[in-house]
Amino acid sequence: MWQRKQTVFLVVAALMALATWFFPVVTYEHAGAEFTFRTTGLFMADGTEVVDVDIKVPFSIVLTVIAVALLACALLYGNRPRQIRFVRGTYLVILAVIAFLFITDNSLRSYLGRNGGEVTDTFGVAYFLPLLTLVFAYLAERAIRADEALVRSADRLR
Repeated sequence: MWQRKQTVFLVVAALMALATWFFPVVTYEHAGAEFTFRTTGLFMADGTEVVDVDIKVPFSIVLTVIAVALLACALLYGNRPRQIRFVRGTYLVILAVIAFLFITDNSLRSYLGRNGGEVTDTFGVAYFLPLLTLVFAYLAERAIRADEALVRSADRLR
């Protein structure tokens, strides 16, 4: 199982999905105050949560489910067609997370700038980790396909 490169790709993708817990998504600065958007919510610089803001998508939970699903895909090595379907299913969820991160970022920027003034933002590592998760899941799916093609060609020779 571990000697296959698709397993390594799936584990790396799962670790990247889990790493979003530890890094900020976006850091905003508005009127001398600093705010940090994490997958668990919007926080001020001192770590207190901004209670006015309700993040509609529980990113931390969804990304944890994606990580568990990718690890489960790594354990499905005996049934490659099912493994491919599971990986493709995670594509859709990861794409939805990327889209909702973008929408939430724009929503938070407009919320912070509602009283006027300029809102400057700095994208954090967790903003790009879902995209890298998608890339590694794609690489894993390509490796699974290549493995399946190799097995099918070996079956034809028998």
